[in-house]
Amino acid sequence: MPSDLVIRTATLADAPALSALRWRWAQPGRTPGEDEAREFAAALGRWMVAQGERSVCQVADLDGDLVGMAWLAVFERVPNPGDVVRRSGDVQSVFVVPEHQGRGIGRRLVGSLCAAADDLGVRKLTVDSRDSVMPFYERLGFSARNTLMQR
Repeated sequence: MPSDLVIRTATLADAPALSALRWRWAQPGRTPGEDEAREFAAALGRWMVAQGERSVCQVADLDGDLVGMAWLAVFERVPNPGDVVRRSGDVQSVFVVPEHQGRGIGRRLVGSLCAAADDLGVRKLTVDSRDSVMPFYERLGFSARNTLMQR
């Protein structure tokens, strides 16, 4: 792992670089045009502002270039008597650019995201993953449950 790699919380100033990472994650092999990239970066920045603490993004910063990201969606669950603040979170869009994969960056990103979840009082953390990536999450303490249903 490069010694000059920093895992940190993303800021609004990271929106253009994050939008490029999101593009590579969501549409690998397709490069957006200049206008399309600029519009998506602006849309992502607006979304980040609107989400506030309901979304946390950790980034892997290597000499000022973002080489990875991991997102946490935070939501409030219905209060229970005696337990009115019930936060849950969902790990989303974990991505490390291919040329930097296999160096522990994803592990550090998810670990940092889990620490952020703990700081926010998130008690239940989920991740919806491809089968091929499940061992990665299992090594980080996640476990499969057969009680989750989807529609």
